[in-house]
Amino acid sequence: MARQNINRGTNANDGTGDTLRVAGLKINQNFAEVYEMLGGDSGELSAGITMTDQGIVFEGTNVDDHETTLVSGNPSTDITLALPTVGAELISNTATQTMTNKTLTSPIITTPQINDTSLDHKYVFVASELTANRNVTLPVLGTNDTFVFANASQTLASKTLTSPLINTGKIGTSLNDVNGAELIKVTATATAVNQLLVANAATNNSPSITADGDDNNISLVLGSKGTGGVTMNNKVVHREHFLTGDGAVDLTIPLTIFNSSSALAITMADGTITGETKYFVNRGSGTATVTVTSLVGTGNPSTVAFAANEAGFMMWDGANWHLASKTVAS
Repeated sequence: MARQNINRGTNANDGTGDTLRVAGLKINQNFAEVYEMLGGDSGELSAGITMTDQGIVFEGTNVDDHETTLVSGNPSTDITLALPTVGAELISNTATQTMTNKTLTSPIITTPQINDTSLDHKYVFVASELTANRNVTLPVLGTNDTFVFANASQTLASKTLTSPLINTGKIGTSLNDVNGAELIKVTATATAVNQLLVANAATNNSPSITADGDDNNISLVLGSKGTGGVTMNNKVVHREHFLTGDGAVDLTIPLTIFNSSSALAITMADGTITGETKYFVNRGSGTATVTVTSLVGTGNPSTVAFAANEAGFMMWDGANWHLASKTVAS
């Protein structure tokens, strides 16, 4: 209903205005509309809502206990506040509330938390201190996927690592080349304690591949498949040790070089691995006589004499040494 104004006439008591009855009716109808609007269509004004110069005051459940006052800020231009079209609660910036079906555009979130499935624990996201803004780009996923974390045990697929630092890495079955073909196959041994030690080297030194592990004596095995062989693309170099006086042959070093101008008395113990080979060269002028603990040959010899410039080698059959060659160029 539009507001009804009482017609007071042109002049006082000139009979052109509303009668007292009509004026009283307009007054009642105007007040009835106000009461209906502010009193919830009742004969009394609402005790729960009042208006002041500060805003609209909503009375709490207990009258005169606590109230909620809806006030306006001081906008720099006209604004329109639209309420939701479905039943809902207004969102407060400090109240603890549950939000549903919200789309946040460019939100700034400090320490976000996500409940677990049973709602009794949370994932708390903590940011480090940055020196500038950083973009975190999520990949384009072809299907559902899982984040990768530093300490969680996870299986990674189709990852390309550039300049990775791998400490104590594990290889399942093989290392593959860029085409996916096997480059190095790995076979695991239960309760293994011995392994390879690969080392690089500084200038004028050689890199190395050696046997390593818990055992004191470890052989290094090189093998081929089927009727194939082990091919050496370059010259084979034997590590050497020199004997310039009487003493024992070092069986851990493949080549012994005698270098003395006088005779040498040398001893040689049994071998330790069937098939091991020991090489000798005498580049001194004195004869080196090697007394061998277990030596087989015609007449049951016990010594082998290497004269000046002679070279030779012996092989261990698991029980005895055999002189395989001893000669000098002529």
